[in-house]
Amino acid sequence: MSRRLGALVMTLGFEPGPLVSAVAANVAEGFEPGAEIVVFTPSFKDERAERAWRELQNIFSMMRLRDVSLRRLVIDLSDFTSAVLQVKKVFTGLRGRRVKISLTGGMRALVLAVFVAYLTTKWEQVPEIEVFLEGRGEALKIPRLAAALGPRVSERKLKVLDFMRPGSTYRIGDLAGLLPQERSTIYRHLKSLAEVGLVERVNGAFRITDLGLMLRNVE
Repeated sequence: MSRRLGALVMTLGFEPGPLVSAVAANVAEGFEPGAEIVVFTPSFKDERAERAWRELQNIFSMMRLRDVSLRRLVIDLSDFTSAVLQVKKVFTGLRGRRVKISLTGGMRALVLAVFVAYLTTKWEQVPEIEVFLEGRGEALKIPRLAAALGPRVSERKLKVLDFMRPGSTYRIGDLAGLLPQERSTIYRHLKSLAEVGLVERVNGAFRITDLGLMLRNVE
């Protein structure tokens, strides 16, 4: 028998129906004590989305799910990389639990940010993921792509990325003072990271790219 669900993640659209269906579909299987239902919503205000959230809150209250919390997290979509990192930070806190992600509606940029964060998080157990079909009341299950397409950068190379801050440039000597690795090893890592677009060369130094920011570990 599989473990009960530790977290259900959803995206807020204009209708509460898909969100309610996603919650109801998981009630039979059960939530573990302390489970969370997390609803991502964009920072842009829309009365239709606000109404859908209020209706979801009311229905959730009537369900009387014991030891299960419902929380809403607002994602700033003014910058896509930042949005992915906001979602990824939440996912990092959930990576040790059994998680299901239901893309239940909302702005395309929000849904895409959640999906990219899902792909770039280092999960202990890769979540189930599904997308609701608009106007049909059905969910389409997506293969667990993160298991095959997730981070393939070694931990030693990720450590290099972890020490690089956005907008700053680093020379080999800068990173050698921060990392317990030989200068020649750090150079090889940076060269390899540059080849796949995770860092870029700038006047003889290296700078992390937006892709590198999305891929590195988030604590």
